[in-house]
Amino acid sequence: MVCAFGVLLSLALPGQAADRIIAYTGYLPPLSINEQRKGIAVELMELVAEASGLDIDIRFAPWKRAQVLAETTPGSLLFTIARSQERREKFEYIAPLLYTESALVTLDQPLDSFEKAIETGKLVGVHLGSLRSRILKQAGTTNYAEIPSADQMTTMLQTGRIDAWYTMPMRANYMFRQLGYDPKRLVVGAPVSHGIQWLAANKSIDPRIRARLAKAVSEVWRDPRYWKIVDRYAG
Repeated sequence: MVCAFGVLLSLALPGQAADRIIAYTGYLPPLSINEQRKGIAVELMELVAEASGLDIDIRFAPWKRAQVLAETTPGSLLFTIARSQERREKFEYIAPLLYTESALVTLDQPLDSFEKAIETGKLVGVHLGSLRSRILKQAGTTNYAEIPSADQMTTMLQTGRIDAWYTMPMRANYMFRQLGYDPKRLVVGAPVSHGIQWLAANKSIDPRIRARLAKAVSEVWRDPRYWKIVDRYAG
């Protein structure tokens, strides 16, 4: 499945310059939604392609698989990914695309901390293969469920199959609107974590391509279209 910026040519060998690059992402609304609806990060990557002069071929996959594909495809990119020690051993981090915050989202009482979620015995839903699942474990949370997609998580929260969703508030709002639920029902606790959503790359990426991409991301941050894109999805 391809978001085309042009015809895909074969990748250059590691160390050689290339003008066309595969960029993997997951189904992570509203950052990366799908080929038709795009998403915040996908549209930002279009601006990065424009600013860098590179032809970036965006491919969607379930998030865990997207990471595997990026790790095993020479010269490829991966977005949006949080940073961890384990991931730094697998990928080269190029530049931050977005700064985000996450909270525990419920339909009843606010949960302003992991301790409160543990104390109340709430079942917390979290995205499968995400850094947030590791954060939950590190916080001592044992009553949680790793769910493959935001669609499933939204429906499970709406129907009471989970009590809370550990996610970005803008994701919860977006998904509730998309699935026809009332986002006004959402009770968003205090932020429990902050994150940077990065553009990363396979370890074999050409240093010249990496430099072009880093410079392009810096230019995109100053582009007036940046916040227009963010606001359109997050509002």
